[in-house]
Amino acid sequence: MKKLILAVWIAMFGMWSAVPEAQALSCAPPRPVNEEMDTSSVVFKGTVIEIRQGGLTVFQVDRAWKGVDGPRVQIYDNGWDPYTKGADYLVFGGQREGQLRTNLCGRTGPWDPARDEAMKGAGIQPAVFQTEQAPVSGTPAEQAGRYTGVLVWTGILLVAISGIVLYRNKKKTT
Repeated sequence: MKKLILAVWIAMFGMWSAVPEAQALSCAPPRPVNEEMDTSSVVFKGTVIEIRQGGLTVFQVDRAWKGVDGPRVQIYDNGWDPYTKGADYLVFGGQREGQLRTNLCGRTGPWDPARDEAMKGAGIQPAVFQTEQAPVSGTPAEQAGRYTGVLVWTGILLVAISGIVLYRNKKKTT
């Protein structure tokens, strides 16, 4: 019986160690810029000025190669690569599920010299937009109200901790 149990353990370990590493998502190398542009409905370089709930990102567009006719674009991220506010990106996107979304596996990414050269090599002149000053969203009262929830929960937490400390101290003295 012991030999059978040992054999089962060895077989299980052998099968487990022979399993290749699984990856939830891996992308093929990016396609050439012209191919990526052909399959995208928007292509632009812009700065992230606002990140909203649900992955909606607002860009201040600097240059647009395709599908952009104004200085601002709202586009949903692909759920895989989050954006950083204030950073510049080259974005390729299209309509999916009724929304403008960045392409999942493609050339979207932080703007750098390599992306600049790749776009110059595409041979398409971009539309250039004037940089606007991003307005501060909301009135001063609305801006202050954003932190009200945090302050309320901090107060509740402090009261609860104080109550626990007082209860324990009172219990020790009796």
